[in-house]
Amino acid sequence: MILKEVVVLRKPNNPNNINLTKESLVTPNQDEIIKYHSRKGAFYTAFPSPGLWEDSFQYPQYRDSLKDVYGTEPDLPTQFYVHFPFCKTQCWYCQCFQVVSRNQEKMDHFMEYMFKEIDLHLEFFEQNGIKPNFNEIHLGGGTPSYISPQMFDKMIAKLRTFIDIDNIEEFAIEIDPRTTDKEKLQAYRDAGINRVSFGIQDFDLKVQKAINRVQPVEMIEELLEMRHLFKGVNFDLIYGMPLQTRESLRKTLETVMRLSPDRIAFSILGYRPDVFRHNANINADDIPGFIEKAYMWEDSFPFFLEHGYERVGMDHFARPDDELTIAKNNEVLFRNQMGYSPGRFADNLGIGPSGMSRLKNYYTCNSYSLDDYKKMIDEKTFPVIRGITLNRDLEIRRDVMNKIMVYYHVNFTYFNHLYNIEFKDYFKKELEAMREFVEIGALEINEDSFSMTPYGNFFLRNICIIFDNLGKEYKHNMETGVKIAAC
Repeated sequence: MILKEVVVLRKPNNPNNINLTKESLVTPNQDEIIKYHSRKGAFYTAFPSPGLWEDSFQYPQYRDSLKDVYGTEPDLPTQFYVHFPFCKTQCWYCQCFQVVSRNQEKMDHFMEYMFKEIDLHLEFFEQNGIKPNFNEIHLGGGTPSYISPQMFDKMIAKLRTFIDIDNIEEFAIEIDPRTTDKEKLQAYRDAGINRVSFGIQDFDLKVQKAINRVQPVEMIEELLEMRHLFKGVNFDLIYGMPLQTRESLRKTLETVMRLSPDRIAFSILGYRPDVFRHNANINADDIPGFIEKAYMWEDSFPFFLEHGYERVGMDHFARPDDELTIAKNNEVLFRNQMGYSPGRFADNLGIGPSGMSRLKNYYTCNSYSLDDYKKMIDEKTFPVIRGITLNRDLEIRRDVMNKIMVYYHVNFTYFNHLYNIEFKDYFKKELEAMREFVEIGALEINEDSFSMTPYGNFFLRNICIIFDNLGKEYKHNMETGVKIAAC
C-alpha cells in the first residue's frame, strides 16, 4: 500500500522535557498540522521517488543493471514480486495500478504474457551465467486472490522452475476477502504460501459504502478460521476515510483487536482525483479534515500499544514476537517499496504491469499500459519504461532516510566508515535545517548522532524531506502520462 500524506501532532506543553513516554498524550495544533501536512512530497519507500525516474532508462539499461548487480553479488538475497493488475470491482480509494475486468478468458490470456516475462528473465539469466537468490515471493496487485484457480496453479508451477518454494522464508499474498473462500486459502497453503495480508480498510458499513468496498466482518471471521495454516496474518487499515469518525474508527479498531492479526499497516487515505479518476467518486466533503485526521492518529497510536503491539517504522504495528519487531530491535529491519523486511532482503525484482524493482543502486518500473506491455513482450524485450541509477550522493541520502524511518536514529560514525565521509561536514546544511525540530522538542542532535524523541516520531517524513535534495521536483509516479488499457 502506498502512502500519500502524513499528519503530525503537537507535544504536550512541556518544552523542557522532550523525553516523552509512549503513553504521553499529545494535543493536535492546527497551525503545525497545516504547516507540515500541506507540503507536497514523497513517502520515501523508494528514493528518488518513481515519478522522478528517467524515461531513457529502458530495456538496454535494465539488461546492464542485471549484469552489474548479479555479476558483482551473485548471491544477493532478492524478493520476487508478481503484480497481478486485475480487480473484480473498483475500490474508490485505491491508488495502486489496477484494471477492473470480469472477462476471465482475457485475464488468463494476459497472465500468459506475465509468464513470458518470467521466461525472458530466465533466458537472460542462463545466457549470462546468473542464478539469482530469490529468497521470498510476494503476490500483489490489483487483486492476486482474483487469479483463477487454473492460472494460479500454472503460476506456481512456473515459479517452482526457478525458486525453491518449499525452502524460502516467506511467500505472501494480498487478499481481497470478497474474492476468497476457505477452499482458496487451503490451496494457497498447499502451494507454499505462508503469509496472508487482508485488505480490511474499515469495518464500518457507511465507510465501506462510501469507498465501494462492502465486506462484512462475518466474512473476515469465516476466513480467519483458516489462519492456523499460515505463519502470519496481516491487516491493512486506512484512517481519514470518507464518513469515518473518531468513534467509528475506534469501533473498527476494537474489532481488529478481537480478530488479533499479527501485523497491522495503518495508513492515511490518499485522495488524488487529478491522477486517479475513480477517487472522484468519493465525496470530498465526506473526508475528515486535517485536525480530525490528527485526532484519529492520536487515538489509534496508544490504542495499538495498549493492546500489545509495537510500532514498526512509520505506519506499521506488530506483535512483540513478530519477525518485524525482532528485526527492528536487532537493527536489521529494512524498508523498501514493498514495505518492511525483517532483514532477509533489501532488494526486489518485480514483474507484471507497473512492477517495480530495486536492485542495489538501480530502480526500474514496468509499463502501465497493458497493450504496450504485451507489445514489448512479443518483441522479446523487458517491458521497462523508466528507471534510475543512483549516484553515490543519492545512495547516502537513501540510507539516511532508511535509518530515520526504521530506527528513528542516525549514527554519524556508521556513515563516516561506510561511505568515507565526515557526516557533519557532508550534511552541514541539513543539520542546520533540523534545528526547527530540535526547538519544538521533536529531535535531539548530539556529537555523533541525532535521534527522534517520541514526539519526533510523528515527524519522520518531514525530517526525511530535509535530506531530499530532489524534493522540489517531486511528482507522483502516475503523473507521467501513462496510458492504461482495459481488458
